[in-house]
Amino acid sequence: MVSENLPSTLILGKSNSYGLTRDAEILQDAIKQAGGQAEYATIKQRSWWQRLLRTKRAKRIIHLERAFPGWFGAASEETLLVPNQERFPHRQVGRLRQVSRVLAKTRHGEAVFSAQGVATSYLGFSSPDRRMSGVEKDFSRFFHLAGGSTLKGTEDVLALWAKHPEWPELYLVQKQANVAGGVPRNVTLISGYMDDKALQVLQNGCGVHLCPSRAEGWGHHLIEGLSVGAVVVTTDAPPMNEHVDASCGVLVPYQRSEPRHLGTNFYVDPTALEAAIERIIAMPDAEKRSLGEAARRRYEAIDAGFRQRVRDLLV
Repeated sequence: MVSENLPSTLILGKSNSYGLTRDAEILQDAIKQAGGQAEYATIKQRSWWQRLLRTKRAKRIIHLERAFPGWFGAASEETLLVPNQERFPHRQVGRLRQVSRVLAKTRHGEAVFSAQGVATSYLGFSSPDRRMSGVEKDFSRFFHLAGGSTLKGTEDVLALWAKHPEWPELYLVQKQANVAGGVPRNVTLISGYMDDKALQVLQNGCGVHLCPSRAEGWGHHLIEGLSVGAVVVTTDAPPMNEHVDASCGVLVPYQRSEPRHLGTNFYVDPTALEAAIERIIAMPDAEKRSLGEAARRRYEAIDAGFRQRVRDLLV
């Protein structure tokens, strides 16, 4: 419950129990850690908030993913937007006129929204630190976190595992509704409820995280893979290649692309992905561990940079 003393920052978004909810929690925590005040409200709470906003308004309101017209004018100083370009429709571009400034999660997003003529600053973002002590990492174990998304390249990964029954076991975590038919015998599917601690153990225990995303607004599963010191395999396209490069992971070229709202879908090259996985299987553990250590350092740099920019831009 939000107190009657309105915070300087109100974070506004949809509650979906996946990335959007996590985004709100991360941003709220970073603002508070930097010494600011922040509360979170869902877009459906507008009528409830109106009673408070008649006499006093939050200094700034940050809209997450999209801009919500029902909340325009509710901030006393500025209306900010932290968008996901691959989920921002062309039909809503006109709403950007009501936005004081876009705070972009990635350099790719910064370029996309700057091109729309709206004032844009680079904020960056972060993801939860999933590193866990006491869990031995096995660099022969592969992991793919699809969750509730259909843009993670899951079909490409499963097609290759079906083609290669000799490959090591793959652990796939995917929402039950998105599971299409069966999976190959060398794939362990976890599709029902999974305790977060059990998921964290799995993330830490698997040494290779497959993240051949087609599009990302940020990419929590990539960043979480970096945080646990895994070898992260992802698509060599923006914004995925902003997070991972050859010094801390494995990039795979894309075969084709197509527009998706204001963003772009990049489809990984299956042949190149196959070759990358074969190379990782044959790679000495010492080399994979070295990449994993570099991945952890990359995570720490991403997180520290985001928290500094929160202090500079929002506190």
